Amino acid sequence: MYEELKKLAEERSSEKRLELLRKLSEMYFENVGSRSDMEEFLFAEIVDQILDSIAKPQKVAASTTIAGQADFPHAAVVKLAGDPDIDVARPVLRQSPVLTDEDLTAIAGRASQDHLHAIAERPQLSETVTDVLVERGDRKVVHTVSANHGARFSDSGMSELLAKAREDVDLRALLVERPDLSPAAVAKLLPLVSANLILRLAERGYDVGASLPPDMLATVSRRLLSALRERRSNIRDTATLVEAVRSGELSLDEAASLLAQTGRLVDLSALLATFANVDRDYLFSLLARGHLQAVMILFRALGLSWSTLQRLLAARGKKRSDAATLRPDVQADYESIDPELARRTLRFSRIRRAAAS
Repeated sequence: MYEELKKLAEERSSEKRLELLRKLSEMYFENVGSRSDMEEFLFAEIVDQILDSIAKPQKVAASTTIAGQADFPHAAVVKLAGDPDIDVARPVLRQSPVLTDEDLTAIAGRASQDHLHAIAERPQLSETVTDVLVERGDRKVVHTVSANHGARFSDSGMSELLAKAREDVDLRALLVERPDLSPAAVAKLLPLVSANLILRLAERGYDVGASLPPDMLATVSRRLLSALRERRSNIRDTATLVEAVRSGELSLDEAASLLAQTGRLVDLSALLATFANVDRDYLFSLLARGHLQAVMILFRALGLSWSTLQRLLAARGKKRSDAATLRPDVQADYESIDPELARRTLRFSRIRRAAAS
């Protein structure tokens, strides 16, 4: 190993420098919990020098890999996140758990709209960060963060969104779908939205007062009863699929493809959680609105095909009114992920979540 690392270090090309970074990172992360302060310091120094010496394609590849590492040196991640080139910054801005609210707020306060949009796609966002996104973001950023159900909004942030919604019909529809609307926010939203959107709020359990006529209230009751019956049937179907996979009657890919094709993300998360050995609620959040890179790593680790992933992306694209996840290069990105590396990443994620619990 030493001789191999020495040869890589003597090479000056970006490709060899990136390979050196990969191998050093593998060694570094194989010793979680047993590293000395000096080793951590030296690793951070090496990473910083390598990032300064590689070309854009290799820097983008490094950013994509680093984005999924929870224990990567903070300074290196911040450096990548603040890179003026959005192709370099995007992976870590979207996904890296190393970035703090302070980091994200600082970057959001000065960076481009593309950088803000990448931040708005993170699976979890605090009120501090969303305040800046709502204040500085353009229409695309505001729509993205409003559609992100992992984003939390302060009272002032929600008030700003409601003010923007007065002139933005699409934003009203996105706000209606949020699960965290306060009674005060609903009261301000009701005068802005159509009867159909008021009906949608009522179906999701919000108190709409006298905003709906009696015939629409009856429609809400019928729809809720129908949805409850369908959900009970789906639960039974999913349990049957799990047993079929365990018995070998179906492959996991075949079962997952069936659920993804019909857009049943709740049931798909229950199926995959069983075989990935992760929490179902966490997995649903990942499938419904998580970062594309994290979803691809999960699917690759479970040995699922591109066609199954494509069906999931189409289903969640419809729910989010977002076709960006179907861009042409996604298949190539997915098939280039090393399955064994994906499985190691999934195992590391399980250990990290268990430790956090």
